Amino acid sequence: MGKSACILHISLAAIFCLSVSMAFAGGQTSRMASATERSIGHAQSDEQIKYTVEEHLRTDGRMDWEVLDVEVSQGHVTLYGEVETQDQKGLATLIASMIPGVSEVINQVIVDAALSKNHRLQKAVWNALRDVDALRQQTATLRVHVKNGVGTLSGWVDTKWQKVAARKAAESVSGINKIKNTIHVGARPFQTEQEKLHKQGLDRMP
Repeated sequence: MGKSACILHISLAAIFCLSVSMAFAGGQTSRMASATERSIGHAQSDEQIKYTVEEHLRTDGRMDWEVLDVEVSQGHVTLYGEVETQDQKGLATLIASMIPGVSEVINQVIVDAALSKNHRLQKAVWNALRDVDALRQQTATLRVHVKNGVGTLSGWVDTKWQKVAARKAAESVSGINKIKNTIHVGARPFQTEQEKLHKQGLDRMP
């Protein structure tokens, strides 16, 4: 084999190896991107499920939804909080299990006719929020959690003033020592069924 042919052969081999290496790297990158997209999709789906479960518990009217907490991980729903009767606990499980996307419901809700101090305060904070005119239409998008006298506000409101008003209302509750205000201001990433219907109704108006 001549010198030129040998050099050409080596060059072609190098190009082939480089192409295979790039294709493999591209495949790895593609798989990594797909995994990331699936992870983001799961997070968004879990948050939507959580939001929908909370909305159905809130609108059912047969239990104090203010003292219930919902966590979702890859479609697995865990319920926390307190209710007064075993029937209410079972009802919470039934409501959560009927939501599309829910694969399992783990009910850690405590049955106790006398609510614990944390949950009494949690309910009192909700009542304080509902007493604020500017927040009455926002309660479907807010969340409240109280532990050892420390209240955490989360969810979404439309304006900074509403966020401030929520903090002030929560701080006014006797027994609350501190408020962590993590409420987001601005558009929500998704809407409740009621909000969708309301918007559709407005869209149909002439």
